[in-house]
Amino acid sequence: MNKTLLLEGFRWMFILLVACVIIIYGYQRFLLHSSIETSLQTVSPDSTIIGIIQTHTTDNKEKVYEALYRTKDGKCYRASFERNGHTFIGNQNASCE
Repeated sequence: MNKTLLLEGFRWMFILLVACVIIIYGYQRFLLHSSIETSLQTVSPDSTIIGIIQTHTTDNKEKVYEALYRTKDGKCYRASFERNGHTFIGNQNASCE
């Protein structure tokens, strides 16, 4: 078997593997964003998510997701969500920056 052909095959397999990892990560990120947004809409309708912090450790060492969101009247809040079910825990005032 030709060594160059074999190396070319490994190169394309690596490229496909990296592409699959990127696609799966993007899909999981989309699912996270949509489930947190759905949970947030039950608490604050017509709000817009500005950003999501993947993991945040609280004072009692519990890991949660945090999302910064803006309400319809322009106020910003930081909301906490459970890591497994993405259910709303609580929120507090935050700056919009």
